[in-house]
Amino acid sequence: MLSRILIAAIVVTLSGSDVFSAEVSELAKGKVPDAALLKLAPKSGFITDTKTFAKLWKAWRPDQAVPEIDFTKDMVIVGTADGPNLVMFEPKLQGDGDLKFVVASTRMFGPGFGYRLVKIARQGVKSVNGKSIEEGIVQGTITIPDSTTVEQGETIEVKLFEFDPLLADAPAKLIDEKILTEIQHETGPSTEIPFALGSDLEVQKDCRYYITVFVLQGSDRTHIGEIEGKRGLNVVLQNGDRSPVNLILRPLKK
Repeated sequence: MLSRILIAAIVVTLSGSDVFSAEVSELAKGKVPDAALLKLAPKSGFITDTKTFAKLWKAWRPDQAVPEIDFTKDMVIVGTADGPNLVMFEPKLQGDGDLKFVVASTRMFGPGFGYRLVKIARQGVKSVNGKSIEEGIVQGTITIPDSTTVEQGETIEVKLFEFDPLLADAPAKLIDEKILTEIQHETGPSTEIPFALGSDLEVQKDCRYYITVFVLQGSDRTHIGEIEGKRGLNVVLQNGDRSPVNLILRPLKK
């Protein structure tokens, strides 16, 4: 039986001479029977760190060793489709540095999902389907749990600090900060808010880094964000690890 081709609902306009076919290295393609593992696919369609890639690979291809990838030079493009289908796409690099791709697949009904993973050089790539790959050296999400209430008008303050552990009397240095506004959250499903800090930061090997996250009502702090909900200092960039972090909000006692 011939399989029909399903084009994903992404409309991309490719313009003449400013478009170049991106050279890719095939990493893997296949089908996973457990649809629950589809959640490991990045919503952005790309991976730029070792930890995220290793987690996905071990879940989708548990019998094979994780390929070694230098994420300072390369990145991984991820395409998926519901059902036991073959996945196809051809990345195109625009003149402005935006790498665009549209996912296509066979259209077979059944459990699980299909996927394709390719490696591509980061050189010349500024964004993927319009999403920047260099928003900040520290990236992640802030999770507002389903039972947490965030009042209208409240904002989220995110700050990145640097300190020298050998200088006990020296205060931490504020490197970058963001104020997230127009937060939309309803009691029920949890809400994830992406953030990025330190786009101009040059990591110093002798320094340490941490972030703080607070929900503000005026100047009052109503909630605090903690990495994976664990209390303590939100340490980031340990040993140069740039893996995304997830901070979970909890209310502060009044």
